[in-house]
Amino acid sequence: MTKGIASAPGSSANLGPGFDCLGLAVELRCRVEAELADDWAVTELGRTYEPRPTDFVRRVAEATVGKPVHLRIDNEVPRSRGLGSSAAVMVATAAAALRASGHEPTSAELFEQVTAIEGHGDNAGAAVYGGLVAAADGTLRQLELSPSLVFVFGIPDEPLKTKQARHALPTDISRAAAARNVARVAFLVEGLRTGDPAAFEHAADDEIHEVHRNPLSPVTGRMMTAAREAGALHAAWSGAGPTALAICREAAPVVGAMQRVLADGGRVVVLDVAESGWA
Repeated sequence: MTKGIASAPGSSANLGPGFDCLGLAVELRCRVEAELADDWAVTELGRTYEPRPTDFVRRVAEATVGKPVHLRIDNEVPRSRGLGSSAAVMVATAAAALRASGHEPTSAELFEQVTAIEGHGDNAGAAVYGGLVAAADGTLRQLELSPSLVFVFGIPDEPLKTKQARHALPTDISRAAAARNVARVAFLVEGLRTGDPAAFEHAADDEIHEVHRNPLSPVTGRMMTAAREAGALHAAWSGAGPTALAICREAAPVVGAMQRVLADGGRVVVLDVAESGWA
């Protein structure tokens, strides 16, 4: 039978104040091989299992090809770390399943299908289109990104479930806090576009999600503080965490500072921006 193969990158969402709207694709790849079959099977991490009807890989395959598939998943993106693992798996699965059925998908198809199931256009958009994206209400715009910027990620060994991170958020925020965050997003987008340190100075201290999630992973905040003190232009939670993102021009001192905070409890890596998205 025909096999379909596809890959998609991981991503860092929010980038601080851009809650549920900004996403950055990074070069950690999820690769999926799909084959149409009479039953369901997923092979990953050395084991094969039948996915439950509620599993997102099964849901996205059913939504795209409407029949069972056998999937082989090789995922470099660490799970439950705020690096867009779910979106990467879903985009790669959808593309591979469609290719196995004889249909070459478009980026628009993948973005619509995955956003509908995953629920977050920021991660889905970054995984599909690559680069820096803004997503809202099912639409997407690719944004300019300064080539002078370097992206450093402190990835704790201890995971943090997205569901748990979501539950930490309040139902409502004040109008004043919302206004301050809107201003921060404007400065953040300008800083990402130009690399201007002065713009980044006004993009810190998110009040929509980071302040409420800090108790769930204190090490994330400590890495952010260490990164800033080491010269980072901007530091933020990556997605729902617990990974911390630092944006800088010179990586070495920031990497060292963040690794000292993590000690033996995680790793710090510099990741290239995934410019091409899914393939």
